[in-house]
Amino acid sequence: MKSKDEKTPIWTLPNRLSLVRILLIPVIVLLISSQKENLLFASSILFIIAGITDGLDGWIARRMSMTTRLGVLLDPIADKLLVSSVLIALTYYHLVPFWITILLVGRELVINGLRSFYAMEGMTIYPSFSGKFKTALQIVGIACILFSTSLRTIGLVIMFGALFFSLYSAVGYIVAIFRPARAGEESDRSAVTGQR
Repeated sequence: MKSKDEKTPIWTLPNRLSLVRILLIPVIVLLISSQKENLLFASSILFIIAGITDGLDGWIARRMSMTTRLGVLLDPIADKLLVSSVLIALTYYHLVPFWITILLVGRELVINGLRSFYAMEGMTIYPSFSGKFKTALQIVGIACILFSTSLRTIGLVIMFGALFFSLYSAVGYIVAIFRPARAGEESDRSAVTGQR
């Protein structure tokens, strides 16, 4: 009998939305690099559209039973690429502090590296609520920074909130990843002790 994941086509609508999000990244970064207010405004609109597809693809996948293993991996990768690329561009043009970008992007590299490693081992790490909320704050904060000079201070305040939830969710992921391994080691140790 085939599993549900095998019956579902790979390039479902949610997976295509994730791919569109990735394809929008170079366009948004190019608009930011112009440093013209009208093009920064355009980049904010595209970034908001990309952010909407973030929530939309997950909702469609659950609502229409289109969840796939590829989607579970592709969706967070698309989110991280989008946010990280735009953050780096904003830092380059001195719109976001360097240390905030380092912490946010560094966190994404570590957590997604661990998630990808364990995915190859057959262990899927699903996004937590705090992780999703962090992504939402990042999208709103970055959109404010790009949208208008008058909203940049508000955008930076929101990014501080995103940083808090980013680090908080990272701790949760690390605990969730290593707790089963630690439990397995304790079981093995108990088994060895029992054999003595």
